[in-house]
Amino acid sequence: MKNYALHIPEGVKDYTGEEAALKGKIQDQVKKVFEGYSYHWVETPTFEYLNVFTTEKAGFQSPSLYKFVNRQGEMLALRSDMTRAIARVIGMQKAESMMPKRYAYMTNSFRYPERYQGKLHEFTQAGVELIGKNSIEADAEVIKLAITALKKVGVTDFTVHIGSSQFLKCTLSDLGLGEEAVEKVYEAIDQKNAVLLKDVLQEAIKDEETLALLLELIECAGHIDLLRSVKKKMNSPQAVKALDEMEQLYELLEDYGVSESILFNFSLLSYGNYYTGMMFQVFTPYIGTAIVEGGRYDHLLEEFGKGLPAVGFGMHMNAILQRLIKQKPLTPLYSKCTLVVANKQTRKICYEVSDHHRESGMVIENSFTDNIEEAKAYAKAVGMGGILHYKDYNKVDVYNLAEGTVQEATINELYRVGNERG
Repeated sequence: MKNYALHIPEGVKDYTGEEAALKGKIQDQVKKVFEGYSYHWVETPTFEYLNVFTTEKAGFQSPSLYKFVNRQGEMLALRSDMTRAIARVIGMQKAESMMPKRYAYMTNSFRYPERYQGKLHEFTQAGVELIGKNSIEADAEVIKLAITALKKVGVTDFTVHIGSSQFLKCTLSDLGLGEEAVEKVYEAIDQKNAVLLKDVLQEAIKDEETLALLLELIECAGHIDLLRSVKKKMNSPQAVKALDEMEQLYELLEDYGVSESILFNFSLLSYGNYYTGMMFQVFTPYIGTAIVEGGRYDHLLEEFGKGLPAVGFGMHMNAILQRLIKQKPLTPLYSKCTLVVANKQTRKICYEVSDHHRESGMVIENSFTDNIEEAKAYAKAVGMGGILHYKDYNKVDVYNLAEGTVQEATINELYRVGNERG
């Protein structure tokens, strides 16, 4: 029998060293952005009853869930979707008159991927849910929040694709496509199968001009001029209404100052099956899938006993981490670390000054040897920036390992360094 003690299962990953440090840093940055918009944290159990994730509009098929049976024989599942978990939380709460409510989360979810070998089964998601407000202003706020969070962590090159769950649905329905044909269209779009898409539409639509327009809509994405041009060609009142709302959304994003990254994409599809209006996805070079996904889901909470509209998004933090690593090499873990070396006579003052430096934001590591040559060899080997060698109560040698220099400083001078940084 194979010994798995030194292996990890498919779909999970260890994070250590510089990569773990960067992951923690960007998660902290995203948290601060969410808090700045008055979103409040919610935590849910890692596992829940299975039907939280498998009700009518869940969008997750049972094979994609990590399921197990507890001692009572009840079917449970690891959290696959935080939006549904939050909907369950709201469903269990007493009715509240003051709306909207703003929730934020940073947590791991678990899901078997439908395809693409090598995808993570456990992944970190950060996101928000704005509950109780059905308005374009609410839609604009969450898109602005997603863009702000991406910029904060340092993702510099991305596009926000905005679509509508209603536009394509209304357009296909008005053209007389039945439910089976619509499903085939969605399947072809999801698989990026242009041949299948054209075959399905040619079979259902005989007018060549209409067919050409629809194929153009599905196969392209563009700026606000494209949306306005499409709107002039549409006859369906419902489709025009969806485009009007998208145009109003764009105007709000212009006022927010983030419209430069916006593209309109009429073929957006969602993994979850609950979006009822605006949908958006964020793409960046070198990452094959969306790094942010979100939209409006006005009927989801009805499944949990609350008829409340909602809009939100989830950020795929693992994918964002990989984008940042491709964008800029990782900062060496010890590059900002200073090693302190002391002996029995100087360790008390060393510990006091070191605590002062840490409070000011410096990274200080204690040496377990008072031999300066051994300490220098270790510091150089791991890539530290410097050493503070406490020789006696008021004399400290300051080593700059990058420049190969050493200077003498007093304790008061070291305290002043901490004060200036703090």
